Amino acid sequence: MLRDLTIQNYRCFQEFQIDDLARVNLIVGGNNTGKTSLLEAIYLYVTQNHPSSLVSLLENRGEISRLDSSPVNLKYQISDLFYGQAIITPDKAIAIDSIPDKSPAVTIKIVRDLQEIISEQAKIFSTYKIRFLAGENTVWELDVIESGAVKFNSAYRSTMLELGRDDLTANSILIPTDNLSAINLNKWWDAITLTPKEEKVVKALQIIEPKAERINFTSSDTANKKILLKLRGASHPITLSSMGDGMRRLLMLAMATVTVENGVLLVDEIDTGLHYQTQTDMWRLILETGQQLNVQVFATTHSWDCICAFQEALEQLEDNSVGKLFRLSRRDDTIKPVAYTADELNIAIPHSIEVR
Repeated sequence: MLRDLTIQNYRCFQEFQIDDLARVNLIVGGNNTGKTSLLEAIYLYVTQNHPSSLVSLLENRGEISRLDSSPVNLKYQISDLFYGQAIITPDKAIAIDSIPDKSPAVTIKIVRDLQEIISEQAKIFSTYKIRFLAGENTVWELDVIESGAVKFNSAYRSTMLELGRDDLTANSILIPTDNLSAINLNKWWDAITLTPKEEKVVKALQIIEPKAERINFTSSDTANKKILLKLRGASHPITLSSMGDGMRRLLMLAMATVTVENGVLLVDEIDTGLHYQTQTDMWRLILETGQQLNVQVFATTHSWDCICAFQEALEQLEDNSVGKLFRLSRRDDTIKPVAYTADELNIAIPHSIEVR
C-alpha cells in the first residue's frame, strides 16, 4: 500500500508531495488544483510506466488526433504531460516515486539522439526521443515529432491496449469521468462470476435496487443492453440500461473494487450519476471491500454531498483510520495537500466547515 508519493514536473505539479496516505483516500479541491493529475501520476507509478497506461491517460483527456488526416496514424500530445508543457527540454524530467514502496521510481524524460550524416557538409544534427523508465530500466522509447507529439499506428495502439488491460487490471484500475467505453466490463465479469465476489457485486446493486438478485452478461459487447438484471419476483430479467446511469456506474465501481484485489483503484469524480442518498452505502461498500480484499482506493469529487457521505460511512467503522480526505490547495504555482482524518471530518462536517 502506498504511504506517500512525490511528483516532479508532471502536468500542474512542479514539486508535489503527499504523505500519510490511507487505504481509502478522497481527494478534493478547487478547479485546476490537480485532482485528476494526481490520480494519473499514481496510475503511472503503480503500472510502472506501462505503455498502455500512458495511451489511456492521453485518450481520457482527448489529447489525441489524426496525423495528417491519416486513418491509421495517430498523434498523441506528449508535451501536455510535462509541467509547463515544454517538452523539448532534455534537462526537465517527470519523476514519480514512493519512498517506502518497493517499486522503483518512474521517470519520463527527453533525450537527444545524435546521428552523423555523411554528406557533402558532413553535418551533425540531433533529434529527440522520449524515454519511459522504471528505475534504471527503459520500459519503452518513442521518437518525438513536431509540436512535442509522438506517433502511433492505430493497429499497434489497439494491440498494446488489449495486452495492457490483461497485464494491468491485476494490480490497478483507473475509472475516468469520461471515455468509459474503453472499460471492458465483460472481461471483469468473467473473473468474478460464480465466485464469492459476485455476491459483493449484487449487494452493491441492491443499494439502488433492493430487489436485485442476479446479473448476467449475454455477450462480449459492453453496451448496457447486453447486461441483464434479475429482480426478485420478476419472471423475466431486465436490461441494466433501463435502470439508469447510476446503476451502471455503481456496477462499474463494485466490479472494479473486487477485480483489483491486492491492488489500487483510482476513480475520477466517484459520485458521478449517483443520487446523494445512495452515496453513504456506496462508501460503506468501498471501505469494507477495500479492507477485505486489500485494495487501496483514490477517488476525487467536487461534491459536498459525497464528502458528507464519506464522513458518515467512516463514522460507522470501528477503525476509522482506514479513510482520509485530502484537499489540494493552490497558491501561485504551488499545490499542497491538506489532510483531514476521520475525527477531524466528524468535527468539520456537522458544522458545515468547508473542506473542499
